[in-house]
Formats: sequence, structure tokens, C-alpha cells
Amino acid sequence: MSFLAVPLLKLGYNQAKKHKAKKDLQKYQNAGVYPPNYQPEQHPMSGYPAGATPGTTMHFESPPQEQSKSAKLTFMLFTGLRFLQFIFGLTVIGLYGRDVHHDHSEKHTWHSKWVYALVTGFFATVTAAVHLVLPFVMRKTKLGAGQGPALLLPQFAWEFVVTVLWLTLFGIFGKMYIGVHPSDSSSSSSSSKTDMTSALGDASKINRMRHAVWIDIINLVFWVMTASWVLVRWLKSRRSAFSGGAIDAEKGGQI
Repeated sequence: MSFLAVPLLKLGYNQAKKHKAKKDLQKYQNAGVYPPNYQPEQHPMSGYPAGATPGTTMHFESPPQEQSKSAKLTFMLFTGLRFLQFIFGLTVIGLYGRDVHHDHSEKHTWHSKWVYALVTGFFATVTAAVHLVLPFVMRKTKLGAGQGPALLLPQFAWEFVVTVLWLTLFGIFGKMYIGVHPSDSSSSSSSSKTDMTSALGDASKINRMRHAVWIDIINLVFWVMTASWVLVRWLKSRRSAFSGGAIDAEKGGQI
């Protein structure tokens, strides 16, 4: 048993010594002074950036704030929506551009309605592409993916313009092709109906334009959704800025 008693005595002595030193340090700290033999922890200069000297003011970047799950889901949702806007915008350009290309190759006069459809599809596709690329560019350049209130209002104005363009396009071609079906010209009983539909094109063109009308209304729904979301973000940012300004004014009045 003697071989166990010596280590136990040493352990008890060391613990008692540490407890006494800790208690003495606590007394000095309560008095606001340090003990005579106290040595504070030293931080080597190797842990600081190159060129740092005593007295140098160091500026450290604040760690990036992680997005909440709801913010990530919202970002993914509207990124997918922008991608659909891009794809369906290209689809509209392809559907209406076929007729414009045919008129150009046959040296016919371009129809203004089809040109308007191409312009609308081009504006929508470019806008969707910018919204797809811009957040990743801003994140890569460390500018943040968020947009300030000053940018949200012009963004909503442009989204509203594109939405009106889609609404007008749907109204134009919906009036022309909704409810219209290609008819058999060989039937004598449908001669009047054939004359009415022949001005709208042949059977393939009528079928293509009928499909294009439904693509137009899908695009309209997509742009109504994004425009509404931008408007909600702008209203929230304006409300938060107004409440923050009111709090600052109240603090200034209390000084």
C-alpha cells in the first residue's frame, strides 16, 4: 500500500497548492491589483498579420451571416422561377420568330404583331438572364446578394412594364387564335369558315399560334409572381427604413 500512498500525497499537495494560488489570485483581483509574481498570457506576434506593430489598429472583417432556411428556400424558389422565365421567353421567340423569319426570307412585309411578340420575348429573356447571373456575381465580388431599397423600386417598375407587355401580347393573339381551329378546305359546307381562318395562316401556323397563346399566359403568370414579390420586398424595406429613422429621431430627441 505504500506505493499508492506517495502518489496520492503528491496529488493532494498539488491540488491544495493550486487551490491556494487560485484563492490568492481571486483576492488580488477583487482588490483591483495583480499579485507580485503574476505573469499575464503572452500573445506572440507570429499570430498577427505581416507588418503589424504594437499600437497598430487592426480591422477584421465580420464573418458572413448565414441565411436562414426560409431565405434559402425563397432564393431557390425564385431562382427556379427566373430560370422558367428564361426558358419560356426563348420558347416564345422561337414560336413567333419562325413566322418573322419566313416573311424575311420570302421578302414579305413583317407583321407588327409578330415583331412585338419577339421584342417582348427578348426583353423578358434578357431580364431573366440578368437576374439569374447577378446574385452569383455579387456574391463572388463580396458585394452581397441583397438589394437595397433604392434598387427595388426601379426593379419593380421594369417588372411591371414586362408584365404589361405580356398581358398585351396575350390579349392580341388570344383574340386572334383562341377558339380558332384549322378546317378542311375540301369541304364545301365550311367554305366561309375556311375563308375566315385562311387569313390567319395554314393549319400548322394556326396550331403553333394556339400553343403560343398558352405559353404567353404562362409567361404572364410568372412575371406577375416576380413583380409582386419585388413589390413586397420594396414595401418591407421601406417600412424597416422608416421605423429605423423614427427610432434614430427619437434617440436624438432624448439627447
